[in-house]
Amino acid sequence: MNIFLRCFKPKFYKKSKSTTSYMKIRLDIVRKKRIAMVNFLKMDIVDFLKNGLEYNAYTRAEMLLEELRIISCYDIIERFCDSISENLSLMLKKRECPEECKEAVSSLIHAAAWVPDVPELKDLRAVFTKRFGSFIHSSVNHELVEKTELRSRPSRELKIQTVKDIAKEFSIDWDPTALNLFLLGQTSSSQIDDKVETGTDDSKIREEKSIVNDQSENESVLSESWTRDSLSKGSLSSSSSSSLSSPRRDSEKKKILPYGLISPPRTKPGGRNN
Repeated sequence: MNIFLRCFKPKFYKKSKSTTSYMKIRLDIVRKKRIAMVNFLKMDIVDFLKNGLEYNAYTRAEMLLEELRIISCYDIIERFCDSISENLSLMLKKRECPEECKEAVSSLIHAAAWVPDVPELKDLRAVFTKRFGSFIHSSVNHELVEKTELRSRPSRELKIQTVKDIAKEFSIDWDPTALNLFLLGQTSSSQIDDKVETGTDDSKIREEKSIVNDQSENESVLSESWTRDSLSKGSLSSSSSSSLSSPRRDSEKKKILPYGLISPPRTKPGGRNN
């Protein structure tokens, strides 16, 4: 078989061999760029922590985790690339994909749609699908699927832990309590805004609305009372002379109090007002 490969070298073998070789070179180049970016982001986080800019360090941590995710994808791809190179002879013997290579072939085909930094993956996908047909999604490496198709934004705890690890690495004494409280406050305010935007009308919001309505009603009552007070004071000043000359019986009917005109309580005939 080795003599046959040396003499004839089928197209599948040559294409797979050359593509995997170029892919490893490409992976080395892009990995170095990502590692340089990781180091740059780490120093950014260190500078932010030293200057008391904890939230800026927190946002940089998300960028750092994204770079680390991509680097881990490169590592998985390189591992399967080596597996393909080692099993090319076995793949030539069978028209169907060997069981030993199913995970590597399926994972590299899957990665072609999610890792644009390595264009050789598309060439390798064309070679594999032409020879073996469509790949089986269940054979794709689970870790690679989690880091590509099922990836999600890192959690708050993970980003804070990343900042803590960097602070420890560079011997920075940092307490995340203040940052945690700040982020919790942001989360609660954003949840309230989301409820308002979505039109949620739960019991708490209805209670808040009733409180606001009660406050507005109380304000209107107070304004009316103040208006009545001002009017009563004006009438008091204009009729002060006439009130002095009026009989005592008329003054008892209406007493002028600070909050307006209030009639005295009714008393029985012959009774005495206190």
